[in-house]
Amino acid sequence: MRENLRQAATRTSRLRSALASCGVTAVAVVASLSLPASAATQHSAATELERARAACPSGYVCIYPDASASGDPDMYFEYGSYNLENVFGNRLVVNNQTGGAGVRFCKSYGGQNCGDRYAPGDYVLNLSPINSIMLEP
Repeated sequence: MRENLRQAATRTSRLRSALASCGVTAVAVVASLSLPASAATQHSAATELERARAACPSGYVCIYPDASASGDPDMYFEYGSYNLENVFGNRLVVNNQTGGAGVRFCKSYGGQNCGDRYAPGDYVLNLSPINSIMLEP
């Protein structure tokens, strides 16, 4: 009889521990679900940009298929102009060049009629009016 009481007490103790553990887990889940949506969005956007930078090798300018880091980017490395074909709409552009090298977006082919210089960084740009890019030191 004592053995049965001891086993029942042990089961009760284990059950309390399990419930306490579930309670802590439930509190953690509720707390994470109650985060502001902007915090979750900022985290995913930061993660996406980190992924884009990692996929674009050092020294390159990468143009992604859309405004996110999804898909395989077109990559450009050497200084000079590059004509773009079928590149339109908002695109994520990562200038991962080193030494402060810049990129210009040009309305004409052959690196002509270029706009402002973009320093290394991440940009979402409407490339519909752009026909070429110019990589420069």
